[in-house]
Amino acid sequence: MNILRWAFRNFGWKLLSLALAMLVWVAISREPEMTTVLAAPVQFKNIPSALEISSEIVESVDLEIRGPAGLLRNLSEKRVSVVLDFSGVHEPGERTFTINRASTNLPRGVALVRVIPSQLRFTFERVLVREIPVNPQGSGSPAPGVRVVNLLPTPARLAVSGPESKVRNLSTLRTDPVDLNGISEDKNVRVTAYLPNSQVRFQGAPEVTVRVLVAK
Repeated sequence: MNILRWAFRNFGWKLLSLALAMLVWVAISREPEMTTVLAAPVQFKNIPSALEISSEIVESVDLEIRGPAGLLRNLSEKRVSVVLDFSGVHEPGERTFTINRASTNLPRGVALVRVIPSQLRFTFERVLVREIPVNPQGSGSPAPGVRVVNLLPTPARLAVSGPESKVRNLSTLRTDPVDLNGISEDKNVRVTAYLPNSQVRFQGAPEVTVRVLVAK
């Protein structure tokens, strides 16, 4: 008896919802099937904390998809993405990932025809943290009769991290130019150090104070 009471509760609304769902289904089923290509961003999940990608990262792939015109129109307004799962990566080396329908968030009713490129290959390396000496760069000429004898950075070394091979390739860190124009006495100048490789990052603030020492 309770089951019957529950089944007929709000029966009118349930019937209306069912009718609307059938109307939507009929409308979609009558639409012509079309094919289009979407640029989908590539996202990652379960990235191992001790490893980093050192190879070039592909930011998007092209998905050729087919389905009812209405669904495809809605997709153009939504963000379709490709998600690669790195949970199986535990050691440094090269890994190849094949993109299929399970890698996407395409809705039901939309078929994945092909992916360009259909595979992505990444090189994984261990993360290395290392302190690199700072090498300040001067620019301009001091006042007449004055010469710059030294540029002393504080701190003298900055910690960086990134893929092991990229960090080991760094011998020094250059800074933005230290303005020496017209300088006539010792002076402190605040400048920023920079990294030549985008896959390497500073562990802290990249600013240094350069002590400019002059002699007359």
